[in-house]
Amino acid sequence: MPRAAPDSSPYSVTVYPETSSEYVAQLYAGLFELVADGVVAVHFRRPPGGPPRANRHFVLRIDVDSVSLGRTVRACFDTADWRDIASMEDLTESDIYFKRGYHPGFLHELPSSLRKKIVPMGLHYGCSSRNESVMQCFARVLARNAAPGAFTQNPLNAIGQTFATPLKQALKKAGLVKARSDTMFIDDFEVEPDAPAEPMVFYRTRVYGPTDAPDNFRLGRMEEVNELRVNTVRALRAHFGDRFVGGLRHSAFAQQRYADCLFQDDQGLRGHLKASRECLVNVNTAGLHDSTSWKVAEYMAASRCIVSEPMTYETPEPVLEGKHYLGFTTPDECVAACERLFDAPDFAAGMRKNNFDYYCEFVRPDRLMYRSLRTLTDRSQIEHQRETK
Repeated sequence: MPRAAPDSSPYSVTVYPETSSEYVAQLYAGLFELVADGVVAVHFRRPPGGPPRANRHFVLRIDVDSVSLGRTVRACFDTADWRDIASMEDLTESDIYFKRGYHPGFLHELPSSLRKKIVPMGLHYGCSSRNESVMQCFARVLARNAAPGAFTQNPLNAIGQTFATPLKQALKKAGLVKARSDTMFIDDFEVEPDAPAEPMVFYRTRVYGPTDAPDNFRLGRMEEVNELRVNTVRALRAHFGDRFVGGLRHSAFAQQRYADCLFQDDQGLRGHLKASRECLVNVNTAGLHDSTSWKVAEYMAASRCIVSEPMTYETPEPVLEGKHYLGFTTPDECVAACERLFDAPDFAAGMRKNNFDYYCEFVRPDRLMYRSLRTLTDRSQIEHQRETK
């Protein structure tokens, strides 16, 4: 597996760990991988005081000491799956703002001084690093719980988390307890492109009930999103029969409205990944906010062939239709794209390699974080040169 080559001047990164949500897990994983490679030194600092900022569980702030600039530069990572800025306060205070749901057409209302800070983050998924040490875990959790108000609001919970989380980490490293079933490490997702794959189609998805999404996020399209997903399941199941694996994730709404489309053998995240890795073709539909699903990153890590709705948001390196995926807009087009991949084994093998190569270079957490650090310092250097002319 290619790793980030150590930089001649390792980065010193200060992290403000305001959340441990799965949305920022990929970023932490990348940092811990880079620490293990000697590329980065990581320090944790408690978040500053004041009222909690918006959408904390989607946002990670870091400060990077730049030797070439002689100052500290700040980056913010916005992993929310919608087009709006998750934290305007962080955008204002940052030198660069990495946005998962990036599209320049949705940013035109912002002042140019803020717009120019925003760049695409890249494909996103939830994973953990095996290289996070017990002491790093303790420092991260302690800094988060030392935030003003954390101990006073719920002292027993804060104290319990501060000591229980690193203790569990130590026990897992020693092999004395098993990781939670939903704890997935980087290598759990990865499959080499020449590994055998069954000529089958995998598509596991969910539908949204009336109370599953806030009114201001595409509520008017919920039925449209649900119907495309459901009819795609029906079309794939009808056409491929036993060669189709998947269906809807179980929920009360899905059971009531779409009982014929349920994934009968649904076994949660680990079962999802196992089924995905066994099938040659993996299908993806757009998220509720037109977002590129975590599935795309997971499929690339597993070197799968991808059939997907067109992707709205931009990435630092384009994900190309015809190279990394075949596109569709209707269930029938989805079926036809899957058949095309089955009928063209050389083309399918090429797509598998293209996707794994893309993952290794642009999606794997250490690569994503390394490229982000380089982008931050390079852009800051250019701005510094402009200011000093």
